[in-house]
Amino acid sequence: MKKNLIAILILLVLAAIAYYVYQQRGSGTIKPALHDFAVEDTAAITKIFLADKMGQTVFLERKSDREWTVNKNHKARKDAIDVLLKTIKRVEMSAPVAKTAHDNIVRLMAGKSIKVEIYKGDAKEKTYYVGDATKDNQGTYMLIEGSSTPFVCHIPGFIGYLSGRYMTRPLEWRDSEIFAYSLPEIAEIKVEFHQEPERSFKITHSKDRIVQLFKLYPKEELVNNMDTVFVKRYMLEYQNVRFEGIQPYDVARVDSIANSQPFFTVSVTGHQGETKTVTSYRLPANPDAVDVDGNPLVWDLDRMHGIVNGNKSEIMLIQYFTFDRLTVPIKSLEIDPKLRRDN
Repeated sequence: MKKNLIAILILLVLAAIAYYVYQQRGSGTIKPALHDFAVEDTAAITKIFLADKMGQTVFLERKSDREWTVNKNHKARKDAIDVLLKTIKRVEMSAPVAKTAHDNIVRLMAGKSIKVEIYKGDAKEKTYYVGDATKDNQGTYMLIEGSSTPFVCHIPGFIGYLSGRYMTRPLEWRDSEIFAYSLPEIAEIKVEFHQEPERSFKITHSKDRIVQLFKLYPKEELVNNMDTVFVKRYMLEYQNVRFEGIQPYDVARVDSIANSQPFFTVSVTGHQGETKTVTSYRLPANPDAVDVDGNPLVWDLDRMHGIVNGNKSEIMLIQYFTFDRLTVPIKSLEIDPKLRRDN
């Protein structure tokens, strides 16, 4: 009886030791903390800092449940933020790096990787490094800060690598929004045609929803035969106006564009007092571009250059397809005299 009790006690001790080792070491002999990359509560994340070995950095900051900023100056793309947060939440270890490849992977990550800092409030929650994809592109090398043990990581159910989700170029995070005004938010719209000033106009919209149309040339003057329905329909076009991209021009090219003859300027003022302005500049056509009759084209028919709020450090590409809806002539906002009831 005594021998049986001793055997039972020994088995219980061994079981306790085995359980402790399992809890402390997790997979194999590696502590779970070394491969715990995920942050479960992404709703509590307030800031994310990304930096690569080339010196490029991105600082993403939560302003509300639906809005983040990039480097404190620009609105961030919601789709990119959503993908990054899902990645941060779901990423997990797939397998440890093979011992034979360990030193080589560490050396590669020391030369090429992305540092990721995740914050809750002002407190740093987690820091890790994201390296290249594995040879089969089915995983991504990742390393917790302070550790010398890299892992192959993945998202369960996703086939591919993850490094492309941790972008370090600020422009890749920038939302392409120029105007995003609902009708009640608009106080004034001004459209100026610099080469055809007789087409220019201004629309005012009071808080009590009174709309007025003014022509701007040769002097500002109220238009009495405004088509109210069409004008309000026109104002709805400012809900979603975007640029195509930002051009990486050198200083000389930027100065040349900014000092050339502008094509049109569109300004929107909100009821909060803020004004956003886009000035466009026509883009020369490619040397071999021709019209339908085979004649050489002077100007690109699809795109223009644009400068927002006078910021000459960024030359944007904007599309005629987008802005043709905004740059209508004043005549299109007036009631045809033949249709007026007081004739």
